[in-house]
Amino acid sequence: MKNGVVLLDIDKLKCHEEVVGNHVEELRGRIRRDGCLKRPIVVTKNSLVILDGHHRFQALKRMGITKIPAQLVDYKNGEVRVYLRRKELLIQLIKEAILKRVEEGKLFPPKTTRHLIKNRAGVINFSLEKLKNGGKI
Repeated sequence: MKNGVVLLDIDKLKCHEEVVGNHVEELRGRIRRDGCLKRPIVVTKNSLVILDGHHRFQALKRMGITKIPAQLVDYKNGEVRVYLRRKELLIQLIKEAILKRVEEGKLFPPKTTRHLIKNRAGVINFSLEKLKNGGKI
């Protein structure tokens, strides 16, 4: 195929997003009407994760199609950027990345993160002497 598009086995691909069922059905109808898939899906070269085209993928899969046109990309190079469409997920993803790095024993550079805590405790003036005594009051 042209423009770096290849045919991949549909069963080897991995999804990272859910789909909206009625959109998949609408798309399936459109693909049948048009008699073609107009745009390839985008897939990571090494791990075969679908980056763009989850609905097209599901539509073809539900039609019993076994091969799908896909553009392979190197996910780790600078040509691929990621933007979150749902800003509320950004906080969760950042938290998960922080915890993952902690589990891996990797530290971020100084002043990389800033945590804002709702209802954060105020000044406590807990004496050094009490700390030395195991915190006994």
